[in-house]
Amino acid sequence: MITEYQLHSKEINELTFEEMAFIHLNNSHGPIMLKKYILRSTLSFARQNVLQALTNDYSKQLMPYITLCSILDQLGICYDRTDKPEPKFGNGLKRALVQYAELEENDDLIDTIYALRNGLLHNISLTSFDIKKEKYYRFRYNSDISTVYKKAEEEWNGSYETLDTNPEKFTTHINVELLKDLVFSCINNADLLNQESLLKLRLEGGVRQLFFDYILSIKKLQ
Repeated sequence: MITEYQLHSKEINELTFEEMAFIHLNNSHGPIMLKKYILRSTLSFARQNVLQALTNDYSKQLMPYITLCSILDQLGICYDRTDKPEPKFGNGLKRALVQYAELEENDDLIDTIYALRNGLLHNISLTSFDIKKEKYYRFRYNSDISTVYKKAEEEWNGSYETLDTNPEKFTTHINVELLKDLVFSCINNADLLNQESLLKLRLEGGVRQLFFDYILSIKKLQ
């Protein structure tokens, strides 16, 4: 089992894939010390930023959703499991939900989170159109529901005139706390799989790309 302590005597170029992935997926919310450098992953910063944003009435309305979707994207881009067939999806977010949340590929939650991500990341919109699947979403945040999302009572046809009648019945509700729990469990599951050597890297640039894209050198030690 990989531990932070055993990395203290290592140079960056001596790290194995599993050790680099351990640094990337680390959930301690703090840096990891090597022989000459102190490192921390963007994933670790993102996770901490979500927790901090959720304590503020203003920031919790928007930023956690964007960051949580980006975390899923990063997980799905970086890794595949070696103990299961690869998902049919090319998109990182969808791959992460299948591999680390262990959702079925036809689970509506996958399309719902993907639609939420597209609306927020493309133009910070609370509506999202999936033209290919002819699905249209209007989102609202709701901490009172007991699941990650609650489907709209009726499917929206994408016409804004339709929303004039009764917008609430066409609205999909999202619980950010439960979405956070789901995404954080994906990170934890990926970390456990890495400890069991059941992850493989998807990045074309290999371990170097994992390091330069997603891990920060905070400080060089004397």
